[in-house]
Amino acid sequence: MRRHGDEASRHDGWMSEAASAAATAGFLALVFVAFTLLALEPLVGLDAYFNLEPPRESWVPALQVLDRIGQRAVCLPVLAVVVWACYERGQSWRPVVLAVGSVFSLNLVVLLLKIGLGRGQPAPADPSFFAGGMAYPSGHTANIVLVYGLAVYLLGRYFGIRRATRLWLWAVVGCLSLLMVVVSVTLNWHWFADLIAGLLVGAVVLELTVSVNAAVPRHVFEDGLVSGFAQVRDAVVRRWNGLHRPRSGNVV
Repeated sequence: MRRHGDEASRHDGWMSEAASAAATAGFLALVFVAFTLLALEPLVGLDAYFNLEPPRESWVPALQVLDRIGQRAVCLPVLAVVVWACYERGQSWRPVVLAVGSVFSLNLVVLLLKIGLGRGQPAPADPSFFAGGMAYPSGHTANIVLVYGLAVYLLGRYFGIRRATRLWLWAVVGCLSLLMVVVSVTLNWHWFADLIAGLLVGAVVLELTVSVNAAVPRHVFEDGLVSGFAQVRDAVVRRWNGLHRPRSGNVV
């Protein structure tokens, strides 16, 4: 009886975490929508204010090196090392599936938003949306939040690092985010609003990833990819059938 009680308690904890992360993702998505509406017109002056003069030529090489922290060629290998360590630790494909799914989702969302909103680059000094550009939101800042944030989340999940260490790692992610904003604005590669929007999109996808991970039972993917996806499919089918099963009280 105690084993069943412990399992129920763990399940309740997962679902509580899943609901909390999903609610946070929903709130951040609303903030992104509101921020985008402001960026369409009221924040244009702020973007113009941060549209700085080109940096000194002597600064450019260093700034371009710093800009790479948000490039997939740099951040994804970092995440890959963390994911591999988590795979070895837990002997489960779960962190691999989580990382691949979240990174793919982020890049798809950013691409669709860039195409749909079509904001121009700062170089022509025209902050207009729906102009065929690809500036909004910034993929670099979105990568910073999701990729490095997911690495911290996985390390905490699989290695049980101390709370103080996790806080330091999250502080590093915050500093990298701030650095990415400053570097990109200084290089005039993005409007200020593009960068903030990227941070929000990355945070939304990260919270959704946490929610999905918390909602799916921990044993899924322990026996391999095929078995794991089959278990997820069966769980979705059971959930769907349960939602659409007629209630006995409604039967005439």
